[in-house]
Amino acid sequence: MEIDQLNQSTEKGPVKWLAFALDGLSALVLFVLMLITCVDVVGRYVFNKPLTGSTELTEMALAIVVFSVFPLISWRGEHVVVDILDNFVPPVLDLIRTLVFNLAAAIALFFVGQRVIVLGNRSLGYGEVSEYLSVPTGWIINFIGGICWVTAFFILTLGSYRVWKNHQFSEQAKK
Repeated sequence: MEIDQLNQSTEKGPVKWLAFALDGLSALVLFVLMLITCVDVVGRYVFNKPLTGSTELTEMALAIVVFSVFPLISWRGEHVVVDILDNFVPPVLDLIRTLVFNLAAAIALFFVGQRVIVLGNRSLGYGEVSEYLSVPTGWIINFIGGICWVTAFFILTLGSYRVWKNHQFSEQAKK
């Protein structure tokens, strides 16, 4: 089955809107990142006055862009995959392997998210802010931890459902 057809069959209702929101957030922040870079370059080379805090804004924007699409990549199964041996693995074993990997990834992301949230709350408690713009860094850190939890949840639910549906479609195609 085509990936677009599988996306349409599994992304309905609130999941579709969440995917749209995360894609939209990533696109908006990427656009802002482009504007920051353009203003910084023009200011630096034309007016000899770079944009103050552009490095901090770029770091924060990159964190938001990368982690906002992390749940989408995970539940859609769009990771970089080395599939050298996939032709030799029986479909049932491939299904079991993928579900076990999904479970392991979800557990790991849950614990990583938990630890990142602790660090984000500690940062907020200490009042840590960025050097030039005085933006509280704890909010970005907590965003990353929360996205790790969202990704873990969606790997277990939508990711596993997608793997199961993909297995069913491939079995039907063989018949």
